[in-house]
Amino acid sequence: MNKIKSLHSVSSAYFFALALTYVVMVLAFRNGYMAEFFLALMRIMDIPFAFVSLLYGGSTLALQINMGVDEEGGSSPWTMAVLAVCLILFGIVVFINFAFPSQF
Repeated sequence: MNKIKSLHSVSSAYFFALALTYVVMVLAFRNGYMAEFFLALMRIMDIPFAFVSLLYGGSTLALQINMGVDEEGGSSPWTMAVLAVCLILFGIVVFINFAFPSQF
């Protein structure tokens, strides 16, 4: 449980930092300010942003599932199900990213 809390706090910092930079890049791209540069950065950062988002969301869900479990008792079997779903979703994101590249 303590490892999940640590993962949650680290992934939340990265999630909010990447989300803020992604929003700034989208706004700059839409307004035409260094559009080619920010388009290339958005193409590069989509997989790390998806990874961090799934880490943050999965750790949040795992913490909610393990709310009633004792610290010494280990984690619930549902935590492995959450991990499996997050890995499958990340695999789908990576597949879509490489199988269907952006045409901009």
